[in-house]
Amino acid sequence: MEIREMRSQDTESISHLYVSVFSNPPWNETWQYDWAYERLNWVYRAQGFRGFVAIESDRLIGAILGHDVPFKGKKEFQIVEFFVDCDRQNKGIGTNLLLELKSELRENNCDFTFLLTSKDTSIESFYLKRNYERDNKLVLLRQKI
Repeated sequence: MEIREMRSQDTESISHLYVSVFSNPPWNETWQYDWAYERLNWVYRAQGFRGFVAIESDRLIGAILGHDVPFKGKKEFQIVEFFVDCDRQNKGIGTNLLLELKSELRENNCDFTFLLTSKDTSIESFYLKRNYERDNKLVLLRQKI
């Protein structure tokens, strides 16, 4: 398996993988390729973008994408999207992507990472096992417009 920085030309393959992953458990969401492409291309073009892809036998099998966010004189990194092919999960690919990202962030003096994920799921458990913590001061609030 190879892990490398994401390139613009990866967006198409990543979008297909995104639809496949998030259409399956535990998310079971409805996604279309065009929606995924628009979202991932937007993330790729964001200021402070960083992203890595995992490739096995010339096939893209995972990705982690996000961007730097300045906060009170420090630099945080928001993980916006992180996913691994359903057939390749629980094989260390996600952990390796996260470690590659962490190494890159250390080299670039980033202080923290943060993300949003599904509560009380195997996904949250993945992060908790890797020393992420629930924030006791913040809550996600939303309103339908």
